[in-house]
Amino acid sequence: MKVYQALADALARHGVDTLFGLMGNANLLYLPAFADTGGQFVAVTHEAGAVAMADGYARMSGRLGVASVTHGPAFTNTLTSLVEAVRSHSQVLLITGDPPLIPSHFHHFDIETVTKAAGAGYERVYEPASLVRDLDRAVRRIVAERRPVVLNIPIGFMGAEAGAQPPVTLPVPPPEPAPPAARALDGALGLIGSAKRPLILAGHGAAVSGARDSLVALADRIGAALATTVLGKEMFAGHPRDIGIFGSLAHSVAGTVIAESDCVIAFGASLNMWTALNGDLTRGKRIVHVDTDPGRFGSYTPVDEAVAGDARLTALAMDSLLERAGHGGNRHWAERTEKALAGFAPEADFTDLGGADTVDIRSAMIRLDRVLPERRTVVSDIGRFNVGVWPHLRVADPLHFTTMGGFGSIGLGLAGAIGAALAGAGRPVVATLGDGGFMMHLAEFTTAVRERLPLVVVVLDDGAYGAEHYKLKNHGYDPAHSAFAWPDLAALATTMGARALTVRRTEELDAVGALLPELDGPLLVDVRLDPDVNLVRY
Repeated sequence: MKVYQALADALARHGVDTLFGLMGNANLLYLPAFADTGGQFVAVTHEAGAVAMADGYARMSGRLGVASVTHGPAFTNTLTSLVEAVRSHSQVLLITGDPPLIPSHFHHFDIETVTKAAGAGYERVYEPASLVRDLDRAVRRIVAERRPVVLNIPIGFMGAEAGAQPPVTLPVPPPEPAPPAARALDGALGLIGSAKRPLILAGHGAAVSGARDSLVALADRIGAALATTVLGKEMFAGHPRDIGIFGSLAHSVAGTVIAESDCVIAFGASLNMWTALNGDLTRGKRIVHVDTDPGRFGSYTPVDEAVAGDARLTALAMDSLLERAGHGGNRHWAERTEKALAGFAPEADFTDLGGADTVDIRSAMIRLDRVLPERRTVVSDIGRFNVGVWPHLRVADPLHFTTMGGFGSIGLGLAGAIGAALAGAGRPVVATLGDGGFMMHLAEFTTAVRERLPLVVVVLDDGAYGAEHYKLKNHGYDPAHSAFAWPDLAALATTMGARALTVRRTEELDAVGALLPELDGPLLVDVRLDPDVNLVRY
């Protein structure tokens, strides 16, 4: 058996059933060999898309996401997506390889140095006989370190005889978390017990740990309001004290509750500058921070008590100890919060700024939220449009939402959504993108068409790079420098073989709900916005 055949077989034995890549000399042989094992090879149009798809796939499936590119510029084309995956702790394996051992070959590049600069792990296959051992080591590191690993398989090995390879060894998952010792909670419980107006804040770490029920039980015991970060959104949906997103995207009632709270107990949340609004929302409050990573404590926001522990188990332990102590909480604060939220309606929280031929993004997302199935996956790019999307386009579970924004690069959302759609979760996938980010990777839309993915691609189209449009105006410059006369996006999508809608009035979004059950490929929804309507505080 040749090395390329042994690699395809070993990937299949690691449970890899989908591989995203762009074919070149370094991967020319093992990609069709992988397909021959029964795996699905998804051919992409750009190497950045391969890694972003593997990233989206990993986030939504919980499995290993695998991308494959050839050598030289193919590898450097992946770097932005690779850093995004690193920042998001995604389980991604990127397979590339050194070019032929010819001194003058123009694809020679220091893969190891650049991989480490990106923050990913680096492994290589040292000889044909070590292929399986080296692949196993790379996969073990991905699971143990919770970050991508780049595997360098020199092209010269591919046609060599693999020889006798050891059996594939599957990675051992990390140990189950243990509850914190009671003494480690003394300081935190002292602050919680003395709080008059407590607020529990849950982030992505709390969602991953399955902490909803234990956090609700703790909140009910102490009479706390409940809030989430963006990546924990909708964790407490339906609870009478759920105020939604804590931070710069908080609605008016949530803003009042946050201002009045005197103690924030954060579980699995980084307390970054957007959540804490550069410290404005936490100033003057006592802060208890629970996280599995002690390195996060104080990184963005000073804390009074730090507890290293799993969100679910720590909340259970806190609740048990408070019950033993007979702590009853402040029912007056709880009832005030519930009363304030009982009459809240998101559409009544703002004045619609839609025009004759444009919509208000907030009204649009509220309408879209109502016409889509309740259970859906939402993958968001980043941009000015997020202030209207994230608070109003909901999900049934926080783990059904992600944003390709760990590195702050626009343009990765479409590929991330394609990967999420191929994860096979059985839910429709909605991608929310700005027009600039969509046009950056327009060619990848053809991948969704080719794979016949029933993907709803919502482009929030203000005909500009929106943040720059507003900033130019603010500095006294002509914002036309940020404007783009794009081609008609719906016509482009139709030409590519997809369905498309252009939305200039909010009610036109109802057609999305009608079309979704019959989709046999992507649907592009071009939502027209006014670039002069700015909802972001810069």
